[in-house]
Amino acid sequence: MKSKQERIIDAAIDLFAERGFAGTTTAQIANRSQVAQGTLFYHFKNKQGILYEVLRQILETTSSSYRSIKPQQLNGYACVEALLRNEMLIVQQHSKKVMVLIRDMSDEIHHNNSPSRQLIKAFLEFKIELLSSFLRKGIDDGSIRELAVEETAWFLDAAFYGVMHTRLIKHMDIPRLDITKLNENAINLCLTAIKA
Repeated sequence: MKSKQERIIDAAIDLFAERGFAGTTTAQIANRSQVAQGTLFYHFKNKQGILYEVLRQILETTSSSYRSIKPQQLNGYACVEALLRNEMLIVQQHSKKVMVLIRDMSDEIHHNNSPSRQLIKAFLEFKIELLSSFLRKGIDDGSIRELAVEETAWFLDAAFYGVMHTRLIKHMDIPRLDITKLNENAINLCLTAIKA
């Protein structure tokens, strides 16, 4: 059985996906989650607080998946591949939440002192450092060609964000492109670019 907080989050994500963040009221979230509006405010200060918690959960899940990679058992190339595949799997498993975050949180993260921006900044610092360490490992073990490590780490992150954005937000009907293969093609392109 889901907790009240989980029900509130699930209802909010469904409503944000259907109506947008601005088009959803806290009363609608409370009604859909079958809790009193006071209960919603007990768990979350406001709608933005719900988005923040979803962001926190997604970033924690993603960070945990990165920490599960065992670099002592893999070469650098395999570590990069594991990171990319873990991230894509999380995005696929939580696609509605990720879509809502990308679409509805973009204004908030542009404010320098916002808690969401600070959370994303800390996550990106962790991710880029980890990717950089995997790239350096691969250069050292010969599985990755010589390249600009930090710039490549940022490029890999940006490339995957672009794929997610295209897939989840734009919903573009692109002729002759099997959108289900887009994720795999993106991974293969990134891996081919770094392979020794």
